[in-house]
Amino acid sequence: MLTNIIFYSSIALSLISLSVQNLNKRTVLSGLGDLDYSFLRAPTSPAGHGGNRNLCHCNGASPQDVLTVTYQGSESQNLVLCMCPNAVTGASHMIDTMGKVPAPIRRYNKAMISATAGTCGGAGSSGDVSFYCSSNMHVSVFIHESAHSMDRGKSASREWHDAVARDSCVPDAYANSNYADNFAQVVVLWVHLVGKGRDKDLGGSQFSYEFDQLVTCFEDLSNELLCEIFDYLAGYRLYEAFSNLNFRFEQLLHSSSVLLKTSFCIFNNDEIMNRFKQFMFANRHQIFSLQVTFILYDGYVFSSSFSFDSSFDRLESIVFKDIPSDALIPVLSNLFSLPHLFSLTIETSDIKEKINDIYRLIFVLPKLKYYRIFSSDSHHSITLPIAMNNQFSPIEYLVINHYCSLNELTCLLSYTPQLRHLTLHKTKSNNDSNITILPSIILDNLKSIYLDLYRTKYNELEIFLTTKIFSNLKSFYIFGSRDITFLYAYRWEQLILNYFPQLEKFYLIYNDYIDDEQNYPIYTERRNQFSSSFWIERQWLFEVEVKDISIEYTIRPYNNRWYYETKDNIIDCSAFINLTFERISDSIFDEEGSKKIERILTITQIYYLEILEKELSIPVLIQVINLLPNITTLKIHSLSTDETTELTVKELRILCSMKRTSQITKVYLEEICDIHEELDFLFTLCPYMKYFKVGCTNITDVQWFLRTIFKEINRNNNHHLRLLCFHAPIADDRIVENMEEIIKYDKLLPHFTVKRILDSVYLQWK
Repeated sequence: MLTNIIFYSSIALSLISLSVQNLNKRTVLSGLGDLDYSFLRAPTSPAGHGGNRNLCHCNGASPQDVLTVTYQGSESQNLVLCMCPNAVTGASHMIDTMGKVPAPIRRYNKAMISATAGTCGGAGSSGDVSFYCSSNMHVSVFIHESAHSMDRGKSASREWHDAVARDSCVPDAYANSNYADNFAQVVVLWVHLVGKGRDKDLGGSQFSYEFDQLVTCFEDLSNELLCEIFDYLAGYRLYEAFSNLNFRFEQLLHSSSVLLKTSFCIFNNDEIMNRFKQFMFANRHQIFSLQVTFILYDGYVFSSSFSFDSSFDRLESIVFKDIPSDALIPVLSNLFSLPHLFSLTIETSDIKEKINDIYRLIFVLPKLKYYRIFSSDSHHSITLPIAMNNQFSPIEYLVINHYCSLNELTCLLSYTPQLRHLTLHKTKSNNDSNITILPSIILDNLKSIYLDLYRTKYNELEIFLTTKIFSNLKSFYIFGSRDITFLYAYRWEQLILNYFPQLEKFYLIYNDYIDDEQNYPIYTERRNQFSSSFWIERQWLFEVEVKDISIEYTIRPYNNRWYYETKDNIIDCSAFINLTFERISDSIFDEEGSKKIERILTITQIYYLEILEKELSIPVLIQVINLLPNITTLKIHSLSTDETTELTVKELRILCSMKRTSQITKVYLEEICDIHEELDFLFTLCPYMKYFKVGCTNITDVQWFLRTIFKEINRNNNHHLRLLCFHAPIADDRIVENMEEIIKYDKLLPHFTVKRILDSVYLQWK
């Protein structure tokens, strides 16, 4: 039982933002769960009438009352309370009991429903809405249902399933129902354990055995398990907690089985520096990784008072953050003596006078496999000569996050013939027009390149890549902007065919900006260049996203999308071009917004439209659809059904013309609130819809949901819809059986199939 609780609670804690406190003999677990109970039973003010009624589902009836509650400590979150007709539980009990659920657990809750008596049993949740069907339910039920909302897919993860498989027992019998309930019950158990004594409803006698076991039996764990636990703890904190505690822990702490991963913040304080040196010296044979952050510290003092030597024989990884420039060279000079230093990260601000010395010292480290350097300094030049035969470095992973031209990069690559992965985050233009050519060097092991070419022209890149040193490349990531040549598909085709025969994954992101005259760079190629057979055969797809200040064009390998998640679909990559709006407002129809749409349609046709903005205005959606006549697939997050919004004559005409012009056959609505109004609108906007998917719904009554859907289908005379999919967080085989019974009983469909895939339910008919 103890192992079970330790593992479960550690995962639950990471999900609900709990912090690890000081670890010592008796409080190793009781101190872990520092939940905030200071605002129990404390709304900021009396619940106000009003709220989002779309979240209230009372089995088809209108709620008798809707309240909005805000709790202290989470003032930014408004929780809707729906009181159904003849509600089983009063508002005060609902508000007070939910107030006992710690804020980190209920932070995703949108609404709680006090259901009509006799319409359901127990309690449940759908998405971020929980409903309570019995009177005056215990706080454990509120914690459990809130934990489902907090879950966010964790209970479906392989990590959680493996944990359940390894354990011999569970919190209680109900946790055996499924992984989601197992997760929720673990959270309930933990809240009671750490909340014991905070409220009369928390920490009941049923949890006393588990609590006593957690507090008193840590020393009974085996050395092997203790070593595993130690591996998750910061080295210095571990040293503080267990050093000089007793003979067993002292021996274990200094055994070769325990490797320390530690971090220090160094600032101008002699005591801190002495503590650092004492810890490093005492544990020099056990330190595995080290991170040192310098805060307003004199680098010369550090480099003159501490140095690394060969006695740090287990040290494999070092990270220096904000290291002063005057300490950098002396520190790097004595890293050569470390026998197993495989990974080194340097973050510093000023390298302009030292960049060449830094690389010289890095390239002579005998065991280094991973090297990352970050600096915001742009005023430096790399002037290293091309490497000779005896100057090669064993580096396999090189991450450069300072400004570097492609010429300078070429020189650096001459030192790293074993390189496997190359990342360059900041480029600058070459100082001269001549590209340095590496003599007879081929990077046979280099499989992946990532280049951010914000300041580099395509022609420079093309010359750099045609040096034939990257012939075994498998993955290529390019970020470019301010040179429209990056969008010339034929140039890319020739480059890849001639120089990258083994390339499997190609990613290109190009940001298109307007110039000072409010114009885009002239695009001279024909439209739809990235829909040729070259791109289709490789399933590298072209996509567009409209952002606040730019248009982002992307080439990426195909991955399955929602509209191809059923087996009957045939993937047609030539018509796969997707346009995404990060957010969209009325400004899309002003001069700048119209110019963006025109620009996109100059480069490519658009077939799939996705809008990420929540509560999208219906008039805005109508006009966007009108501007993009070739759309076949539509995905939107949610619709705003504000009753005060009226359509203009132009918008009504567009909507009426959809029967003649619409090509949309697949629609995905991520969140649906007002099912009647939203379905009515979507069936009018997309009269030829064949596939309709609903993401997060507040479905508490599948029977009511299905009847409503088919009522709207019949009312809108839609004879094309053949596939319906909706998300059900607690989907199981019983839901499938219920749907089949309802459809047959109501004679909704003559020929149909229902299937469940994970937490999605699919209804298909002929």
